[in-house]
Amino acid sequence: MRIIAPAGALLLILVGRVQAAPGVKVEDLCKAVVEDPNYKVRVQAALVLGKLGDSAAVPSLIKALADQNSTVRGIAASALGQLGDGSASEPLRDLIKRENEGFVRSQATKALATLSAGGATGKHAKIYLSFGPFTGGVKAAGPDAAKIIQDALSRELGKLPVVTLTLSPADQHNFPKTGLQGFYIDGNITRLDDVLAAGGSETSCDVKVMVARWPSKSIIMWTNAGASLQSGSRPRDKDGARRDCLEASAGQLAEDLGRFFKAQGG
Repeated sequence: MRIIAPAGALLLILVGRVQAAPGVKVEDLCKAVVEDPNYKVRVQAALVLGKLGDSAAVPSLIKALADQNSTVRGIAASALGQLGDGSASEPLRDLIKRENEGFVRSQATKALATLSAGGATGKHAKIYLSFGPFTGGVKAAGPDAAKIIQDALSRELGKLPVVTLTLSPADQHNFPKTGLQGFYIDGNITRLDDVLAAGGSETSCDVKVMVARWPSKSIIMWTNAGASLQSGSRPRDKDGARRDCLEASAGQLAEDLGRFFKAQGG
């Protein structure tokens, strides 16, 4: 038996488990957990984000700790414990201090205990990744294009169990004490153009990425990826083709970098 959740079918409730509906992305759930007007959807989004284990959800779940609905606050706290990211420790402590609802306090206390048992930066993380602005490339690649690369890489690399993308201010200040390896990722788009072809155009892009030590930013490697695809001649077709081209390149880069970081954290 399958029940489609109300308000946009963001989630599926299956017998004994909850999961994201096909095609729904983590960013959709992050938006739902803080913005959806239906508290039941916010609760379900928090449940799913906890189960997916993507650290990109941490900032949104921290915001959900201030939700007006106590169930949302409690489930968001529980999800943060599941994600195991130490940057949630201080917000959970603040929640416990101000919270009057017993359910919320118990969930926050359990989550904080889980984080403490796993270390200040989370149970599984061995690597912290910091991302640069991805600027300075070809003029055709403006800030929107750079953001596509940055968002795609952080989304995919953030899924690695050994990686965390967030650190508390205290851990950033005393990074050597965290026991994590730190890496800085930046780069630029070296090519992004459209060439007229029969019946449309061909969009091509190339992206160059640097990996450096963090916080020193001493460079240790460079890698690059590119893609080409056909598109229509209308402006919106070209815009869509550029996005697809950049995301395809970022996907190739994420695979290469993912293998590198898995080896570093193994």
